[in-house]
Amino acid sequence: MIDAAVGVGGNVVESEALLEPASGSGRDRRLARKALQWSGAMLTFASFIALGVVAKRRWVGVERASAAALGDTPGTVRVESFDTAACQWRLDRALDENIRCNPAGTDVVVVPKLKAVYVDVTKAASESIRSRLLDVYNSSWTNEEYAMDEGNNIVRSTTSSLSDELLDSYKFFTFVRNPSERFVSGYQQAFCRSLCQGCMHGKTPTRPPTIEQTIDLIEIMRGRAKHDDSFCSNRLGAPQDQSFLNNPWLDEHLQSTVSRLSGVTRRGSRVPMHFIGRTESLDEDWNRLMDELGVEPSHPVRAPLKHVEHECAISERERHLKAQRDVFFSHIVRGERAPESGELYEPVEVIYSRDRAEVHIPKPSTANGGAYFDRFKTLYEDDYRCLDY
Repeated sequence: MIDAAVGVGGNVVESEALLEPASGSGRDRRLARKALQWSGAMLTFASFIALGVVAKRRWVGVERASAAALGDTPGTVRVESFDTAACQWRLDRALDENIRCNPAGTDVVVVPKLKAVYVDVTKAASESIRSRLLDVYNSSWTNEEYAMDEGNNIVRSTTSSLSDELLDSYKFFTFVRNPSERFVSGYQQAFCRSLCQGCMHGKTPTRPPTIEQTIDLIEIMRGRAKHDDSFCSNRLGAPQDQSFLNNPWLDEHLQSTVSRLSGVTRRGSRVPMHFIGRTESLDEDWNRLMDELGVEPSHPVRAPLKHVEHECAISERERHLKAQRDVFFSHIVRGERAPESGELYEPVEVIYSRDRAEVHIPKPSTANGGAYFDRFKTLYEDDYRCLDY
């Protein structure tokens, strides 16, 4: 569990110990990254001077209620917590992990006609947004001009494949979602795939772990990533059905939003960010983004976004996933234990076993009582702190 929060310079951080420099190779990586960031910052500053622009980063979010109800005017900045020292430190911490475990960066869609880049946050209307950008601007993450070959016949644009010109002159935007809703949606998609990383083999169809076991598993992976510098070393070379064994978040759909927003660039720095909307007010935020990008009011890109959701093609597994989603909101978020009996709630004994690669997950412990939601919030505390949920 995380240490009690302490105040540092008026900002809240998890612990003073967490602000101490890392030792060994971790410290060397930080120093190298800082040097890259400094040179990148000088290039960026020079380009702004040449353009005669006084730049001030602006994080934009939208009210959970209407602007009128809040007494705010349109355009009110709501995600100011991103600019705090505590959040910047969290983003840098996520970047350090991404440099080691996800050097390819976060998926992006470059939209030249808007001079903008969409940074993909999974399970936060990403399918809807990518569909709109493809339909209207013929822009996708497979555009070869901005993409990189990941070595497995998949070509995508990522934060690390973007040129310095794009990093310096384009506006970067994304959308975020309530961490609880996003987690459950990510859980469903991660385990509804025909290739079910983490499902119990030997069953037909393969049975997914319970929500509580998934929280257990992510805790295990996060602990390994934190304490073992070599944890991710085999990830990129591992077969697809084993790569999750070296993934700090198990699956990209369970990755924290802060981690997605700390995608590595070619400079070794975090991806820039200029606009952050919320899926809870998707259409309002989408139109506000279009205002920021100078899109005409009548342009078809402004039409309400269509809801696109992945469905599990394996009906038997879908029954388990739906039951787990329901129990998350009916029990776990209330601090209650999930049902411990019944076919749909039966924990798996071994979450994965193939070619001698095993991860044993203990059955959910009754000793923790109703602590699973607290543990979930600890795992995704960066999102709660930085996204103002």
